[in-house]
Amino acid sequence: MTQEEKNIVNNIANKIEFILYKDKITIRMLAKLLTIDNQPLYRIMKREHIPNFTFLKAIANYLKCSILELMDNRYFLDINVYTNVNYNNKSKYEKYRVHIYDENFKNVADNEFFGIITNSFIKIFYKTNKIITDGFYLFESENVLEEINIIGVGTNLIFALINNKETKLNTNEIQVNAKLYKTVSIIQSYEYAIKII
Repeated sequence: MTQEEKNIVNNIANKIEFILYKDKITIRMLAKLLTIDNQPLYRIMKREHIPNFTFLKAIANYLKCSILELMDNRYFLDINVYTNVNYNNKSKYEKYRVHIYDENFKNVADNEFFGIITNSFIKIFYKTNKIITDGFYLFESENVLEEINIIGVGTNLIFALINNKETKLNTNEIQVNAKLYKTVSIIQSYEYAIKII
């Protein structure tokens, strides 16, 4: 195998690992769902087999993606993207497919993602009600979700930047709704999003 072929097989294997992890199924169960033999799956998982077109098509159909997306080193995620953060307009969203590169994507893949569009970027958040690490979080204030920058987390205190000033908050003073995962462009770049029609 050439290096390019090895990279492609690795990308496909990563996506299959993601399926197995997210759907909580075995290789044998996946082969049965795809109505294919499980031996090629095992060989791909060992990164020693280049799949044929029929196999690629079966996996791509299962994931509802193109064969190119399957072979790409980026993961893809279909999310609802909102144009504003007003809670009264929660139903106003558009579907986007986000192409992201993240070696640790499996660590956050179980979360419920959504996006907020700002100019030519989409901020991708995942829902959570806990502040465990620093980062940007959304919290509800007067039916609008506001963003807050958490710069430190202790057992009883949270340190946040509010109006460019470091502020101490008790852990029970703030109830968060989501944490910022990453920001991607809606103009095609390495990590980007496209509207699903």
